[in-house]
Amino acid sequence: MRSRVMLPLAALLAASAWCVLLLAVRKHEFGAAGYRYLVWNLTLAWIPMLLAIVLVIAYRQRRSLFELGAVGAVWLLFLPNAPYVLTDFIHLGDSHRMYDTIVVGSFALTGLALGFGSLLLVQLVVTRVGGALLGWLTALLSLFFASIGVYLGRVVRLNSWDAFQRPHRLLEIAQLRLADPFGNRNLIGFVIVFCGFLTLAYVGFYGFTALAASVRGDER
Repeated sequence: MRSRVMLPLAALLAASAWCVLLLAVRKHEFGAAGYRYLVWNLTLAWIPMLLAIVLVIAYRQRRSLFELGAVGAVWLLFLPNAPYVLTDFIHLGDSHRMYDTIVVGSFALTGLALGFGSLLLVQLVVTRVGGALLGWLTALLSLFFASIGVYLGRVVRLNSWDAFQRPHRLLEIAQLRLADPFGNRNLIGFVIVFCGFLTLAYVGFYGFTALAASVRGDER
């Protein structure tokens, strides 16, 4: 079991190191690193993965449902940081566009993999606790709320820490939307498109992991 977890974690660490290496090469070749904020964004994308691992450990230690729920709530709060990196393509400039596309794409795919990996761990824990239906419901709702979080981060310029530092701002936005749920067409359109993409991509990701598990089982 430990080897099954360590291998994908090692791959994600290697992918993260590759992303940083690409920035170092950019600085060496073009005289400026650029996109240094991507390193911070990718660091934030690691938080939901680490929290998901904590959740798995807590489940194995038979912690209470309250404790599991608390870890899960914090995980959900930071989950949008993983797919958020996909939106960094808007910063692509006119110079070195080919190379920079590879740079941003590497960061984006690594962030997405971290998000999907953490979601898979959370779904497995929820499935063990409440069944497959609850597990999938949790996964789909998590992607929906993550899409809203990405919109708030990219457009409204909020971040996960604002839930602790500026909770009144989040409350104001929630009250505004509840008063007029269909008043922001940009929000609705973004969430539908982004959540649709994340959902289809995650189902494919989940299917491949299930296929890999099935192949390993047949080899025994």
